[in-house]
Amino acid sequence: MTERSSFVVVANRLPVDEVTTDDGQKQWRPSPGGLVTALHPVLTEHRGTWIGWSGGTGDAPEPFELEGINIHPVPLSADELERYYEGQSNATIWPLYHDAVETPVYKRRWRETYRLVNQRFAQAAADVAADGATVWVQDYQLQLVPAMLRELRPDLRIGFFLHIPFPPIELFM
Repeated sequence: MTERSSFVVVANRLPVDEVTTDDGQKQWRPSPGGLVTALHPVLTEHRGTWIGWSGGTGDAPEPFELEGINIHPVPLSADELERYYEGQSNATIWPLYHDAVETPVYKRRWRETYRLVNQRFAQAAADVAADGATVWVQDYQLQLVPAMLRELRPDLRIGFFLHIPFPPIELFM
């Protein structure tokens, strides 16, 4: 896939899941969920690209097209999955944003891996976005991407949607 897109979605996960059929073949199928359902018509109308993690560790699958959407997988190693996703995203940011429902855990190595993975997603978006494209970044796992992408591609229109509540100012005081 070498085509550049005028509409790009950047999310932690791809809008597809890899499944094994009854005959042992591996194939991709659309994931259930509101975000995928809502964005599918926009992505197909604009020959859009969805950037995300494929769900496995190691090398990412090659980019591909499914049901009118360009799919651009981003790789995560097992260590990155533990530090970026399980660590910084889910053990630090998620509890903090939910008003410390559980105590957030802070580890410097998680934060650095979070930054590196966000940079990888930003670079992927910069690579696939057409001139002046709209890039819509999704959720707390990738909240560094908009600023990183702005540095790489000042021509883009960049939006960010946070799917969880931002904590009240009192939490930071």
